[in-house]
Amino acid sequence: MRAPIAGAIVGAAVLLWLGWALFDTLFPVIMGFALAYAFDPLADWLQRRKFSREAAVSMILAGVTLTTAAAVALMIPTLVSEAHHFALDFPGYAAAAYDRLSGRLEPLGVRLPADKTTLIEQLKVWLQGVSVAALSPVGAFAGRLFSGVAGTLTGLLNLIIVPVVFYYFLRDIDLFRPRLMNLVPARHRAAANRWLSETDRVFSGYIRGQVTVALILALIYSVGLSLLGIRFGILIGLFSGLLNIVPYLGVTLGLGTALIMTAVDFSGWGSVIGVLALFGAAQTLEGFVITPRIVGDKVGLSPVGTIVALIIGGGWGGMPGMILAIPVAGCLKVYAGDAAAAWRGSSIYRGGEPK
Repeated sequence: MRAPIAGAIVGAAVLLWLGWALFDTLFPVIMGFALAYAFDPLADWLQRRKFSREAAVSMILAGVTLTTAAAVALMIPTLVSEAHHFALDFPGYAAAAYDRLSGRLEPLGVRLPADKTTLIEQLKVWLQGVSVAALSPVGAFAGRLFSGVAGTLTGLLNLIIVPVVFYYFLRDIDLFRPRLMNLVPARHRAAANRWLSETDRVFSGYIRGQVTVALILALIYSVGLSLLGIRFGILIGLFSGLLNIVPYLGVTLGLGTALIMTAVDFSGWGSVIGVLALFGAAQTLEGFVITPRIVGDKVGLSPVGTIVALIIGGGWGGMPGMILAIPVAGCLKVYAGDAAAAWRGSSIYRGGEPK
C-alpha cells in the first residue's frame, strides 16, 4: 500500500479514536453535525426550488426548533412520566406475569427455567444497565446543561451550541468535500474521492433510511398496541420502533415487553395472538416493503456480518457503537476490497506469480 494512502488511513483512525475518546465532551458538537448531515438533502432540495443556501438553512433551523419546542412542551413530559413509572413498576409487572404464566403451565407439567426472585433481580440490573449505557451521552449533556443553568455560563453554552453548530455545518457542509480533497495529493484524489463517495453513500443511505424506518415502525407499533389495549402501549411502541435502528434490538425488547404486559392484564389468548400478529406483520412489512424501498442494500453485509458487527460495536461503544457498527462495517468492507485489489496489483504480489 502506498505511503500517502497508508498515512491517510492512519490519520483517519487517529481522528476517529480522538472523537470516540472525547465523545461525551463533544456530544453537543456531534449532535449538531449529525443533524446537519441528516437535513442536508432537504437543504439541497430547497436550493433547487430557488431558495438561497442561507434561507434554506434558516427555514430548516426554524422548523426543527419549533418542532422540538412543541414536542418538549406537549409530549416529552408525558413520555418521561410514563417511562419513569414503567421503569419503577416493571419488575412488579414481570413478577405478576411470571405467576400467571407459571400457574397456567405447571398443570401441563412445564416449569419455567428461572426462579422468580432471580428473574426480578436480573431485570433490575438490566434496567439500570440500559439506562446508563444507552443514555450516558444524553445524560452527561443534560447534566452539564441543567447544572450550568443553575449558576454558570456552561449551561447556556451547552444549550445554544447544538443549534449554532447545526446552522453553520448545514450552511457549509457542501464546502467540506472540496477543501478536504485539496489536502490530498493530486495523484491520489480520484481514489480518495471514490472512498469518500462510498462512505457518504453507505452512511447517508443507512442512517437516514434506518431513522425513517424506525419512525414508521414506532407509529405502527404505538397505534397497534394502543388498539389492542396493552398497558403503556404507546411508550412500548415508540421505543420498539426507535430502537429498530439497531437491528434485532427493537423487535426483541418490544415484543418481550408487550407480552409481559399482556400477561399482567391477561384476559384471554386473543391479546397474545394480537401482539404476536402485530409484531409479525410489522416485521414482514419492514423486511419486504419498507426497508427495501427506503434503505435498499446500502451496506451489503450478510446476516452473520451484521451480527458480528453489532457484537463488536456494542462491546466497544454501547448503544452508540451498535448504531454506528453497521455503516462502519459496510465502509470497511469497501475499503478491504480496494486494499485487496491494490495488493493483487502490487509488484510484490505479481512478482511471486509463476512465469
